Amino acid sequence: MKLAGRFAVYLGIILIVVGVIAGFGAMFVNQDSAGIQWLGVVPVGFVVLLAGTVMSQLSRPDDE
Repeated sequence: MKLAGRFAVYLGIILIVVGVIAGFGAMFVNQDSAGIQWLGVVPVGFVVLLAGTVMSQLSRPDDE
């Protein structure tokens, strides 16, 4: 579960960064419809990031 949480955190960060860069980049070149679609990825990235953080924090620590 901890590995899945860590993967979800990284995936969320990637989604947020790509959505913001591609969204604002498309809006700067006057492609507003594509920019809005890319900016729509950002809330999904926040949800995945939050879910990954919760998964990694609520999982049991490894016994080593």
